[in-house]
Amino acid sequence: MNEPWMNPGLIGGILGSIIGILGALIGILGGGFVPRGKAIKLTLGVNTFAFVFSFISLVVGIIANLSGQPYGVWYGFGGAGILGTVLFGLGFWVILKRARDAEMKKLMSEDLTLVGNKKDKEISNE
Repeated sequence: MNEPWMNPGLIGGILGSIIGILGALIGILGGGFVPRGKAIKLTLGVNTFAFVFSFISLVVGIIANLSGQPYGVWYGFGGAGILGTVLFGLGFWVILKRARDAEMKKLMSEDLTLVGNKKDKEISNE
C-alpha cells in the first residue's frame, strides 16, 4: 500500500460538501427560476460544471484504487464522483425538459393573448 495522497477523512468531507453545495445551488436555480423561463443558461452551466467536477473526481478515485491507495482515499474520490456524475448527469435532462416546458407555456400564453386581442378588435369595429 502506498503513502496516502491526502488525509482520507478530509477527502470525502470536502468533496461531499462541494457537491452538496453545487446540488443545492442547482436545486434553487432549477426549482425557482427555470420553470419561469429565467436563468436557464446559468443553471445548465452550474450543472455542467458540477458534472465535470464529479466525473474528474470519479476518474481520480479509479486511479487511486488502481495505484493502491488506502480505502479512505479512493472511496472519498470515487463515492463523491459516482454520486455526482449520476445525479448531475440526469439532472441536466430534467432541467432541459423544465426549460422547454416553460418556453412552451410562454408561447401558448402569447398565442392566447394575441387571439383574444383580435376578437376584441373585431367586436369593437362592428
